[in-house]
Amino acid sequence: MADIITVNGNVKFSITLDPSVWIFDDRKFKLEDFFASIGEEKEAERDESLMKIGQQWDRELTHGVAPTKQSEKLFVEKKKIVGDYGMYLEPFLKNAEPAENASTLVCRLENGEELSLPLQEAYKAVLCFAIDGKPIRENGPVHLYFGDGRNIGQPIQGIIGFTVV
Repeated sequence: MADIITVNGNVKFSITLDPSVWIFDDRKFKLEDFFASIGEEKEAERDESLMKIGQQWDRELTHGVAPTKQSEKLFVEKKKIVGDYGMYLEPFLKNAEPAENASTLVCRLENGEELSLPLQEAYKAVLCFAIDGKPIRENGPVHLYFGDGRNIGQPIQGIIGFTVV
């Protein structure tokens, strides 16, 4: 099993992904939240949340912020990483900049098989990179879930690369 994944093919930039460091990425999310929200539209909640974060940032810039017992406790709790985590495939595909005529993403698997899916569907796909807070070693380094959740019980495993065609 490889620890890195390549994205190549009909793209402007071939890129290499290292899922073992994604646990530190702010774009990660718990898969249980993703599965719970399948079919729901949460854009309004995100916008409201971003507004509140922005307002808090402005307050802290003007008044300063001092650590409290509660913030210290939250920091310690954040160090405990538990649960299954995922990230959307979309930002990585966009960074590779697929050509305008690209229409398909081919998932290359460890066992030599290839699985094709429409590029537009691939943008909505989720890559699970941690199970129980630990990197996926067996059949990893990522498992792919379709954006609509139709393969929740059987994610695509053993992915060693993606080729855009």
